[in-house]
Amino acid sequence: MRVLILGLGQYPKGSGVAAALFFARRGDAVTVYDFYYTQAMDKNIATLKKFKNVRFVMGEHRLHEIAEAELIVKHQRLRETEPEVVEARRLKKTMETELSLILKWAPCPVIGVTGTRGKSTTTALLHAMLVRGTTTKVWLGGNILVSPLTYLHRIKKTHLMVLELSSFQLEGLADAKVSPQVAVWTNLLRDHLNAYPSMKEYGLAKAQIFLHQRPEDRVFLPADTAFDVWAKRAKGHVYRFAKAKSPEVALVRATRLKLLGEHNRRNAEIATAVALALGVKQSAIVHALKTFPGLPSRLEVLGTMRGITVINDTAATTPDATQAALAAVQGKTGVTHLIFGGADKELAFEEVAKRLRTKRIRVILLPGTAQEKILNAFAKVGVTYTLVASMREAVDAAFREAKRGDCVLLSPGCASFGLFKNEYDRGAKFKAAIKRLAR
Repeated sequence: MRVLILGLGQYPKGSGVAAALFFARRGDAVTVYDFYYTQAMDKNIATLKKFKNVRFVMGEHRLHEIAEAELIVKHQRLRETEPEVVEARRLKKTMETELSLILKWAPCPVIGVTGTRGKSTTTALLHAMLVRGTTTKVWLGGNILVSPLTYLHRIKKTHLMVLELSSFQLEGLADAKVSPQVAVWTNLLRDHLNAYPSMKEYGLAKAQIFLHQRPEDRVFLPADTAFDVWAKRAKGHVYRFAKAKSPEVALVRATRLKLLGEHNRRNAEIATAVALALGVKQSAIVHALKTFPGLPSRLEVLGTMRGITVINDTAATTPDATQAALAAVQGKTGVTHLIFGGADKELAFEEVAKRLRTKRIRVILLPGTAQEKILNAFAKVGVTYTLVASMREAVDAAFREAKRGDCVLLSPGCASFGLFKNEYDRGAKFKAAIKRLAR
């Protein structure tokens, strides 16, 4: 079969390279096509060059390649307006995504977790509960940087798969008409409005996680009244989690968590609700709650230096996420030296600006396309700040003023593009700057 991988990507276990490897190993004729080529993709290209049945079209548009493909596997971040996607639609080509292929081909039940915030932590914590509380093999993957296509050939019917799913991954399910057997939607907050016309379209993309379920499937939704309209559209069993007297709330309240912050307590309640519904024993759930340390890049406590607590929360790419981080750390340390700012996602900064108008928070502002909007929000309420040009300057500025008992917190509230490759590169640059100071 002639397979066209539309979008390679840069992550070594990401959806594009995983799909290319999957079909290459099957013996299909694979064309890797990415008109957004950057040098960051070179390692993935080198991996695929080992296969004689793989060819490349990089950094240019060749629309005739669309006509020659029998199957197109579209990268999750490619929009419907891209010329190649438009051409594929015009020619009525079979177009799948990594996720649609997984849901169609996986022999075991799939648990999908989405939401604006908390999906990574909820996914990983639920996985820990299932690993502890079941005798079967439990796979972890998705937006958590590991494509399930890398291990699809090893999955058996008796296994379970837990996937973190972004709105971009879920979009393709509208065409494929498939959803995970167990769907979990943590919340819906303002995000990605640089990619979606409005919150309505963003919410609809998230809803694909359950809209194509069967009557025997399950969906877990927030108890908030805002989700009533979505609950009415469910075809399977609906559970509204985190109600005041629910078993998951009681269990989490009775357990001392390692995770910081009230938002992580909610994540723990969601994971607990799903685990209980799947028959996991309370002892296994409590063990996971007590021992789960959290994920890198999400309120990750790097330690203390000169008596100053250092926290990496680079995955906070929205103002709401930064507010949650500040709520988690304030009261536990002295002054919070917040490294903030970056690329704009068409979000508002007025609310977070109000939170930053205090002597207990000192703002160090990174450059990026959101800066003008941030400065306007700061000016309205009188937030003071220090402008810097790089992460190294930001860390130097933070430690120049920080005193013993204070906290240096990277929680940017913005995307990372421009100054960094991605949010993980931003976090790595933060860690490198800290290490340089520690020498």
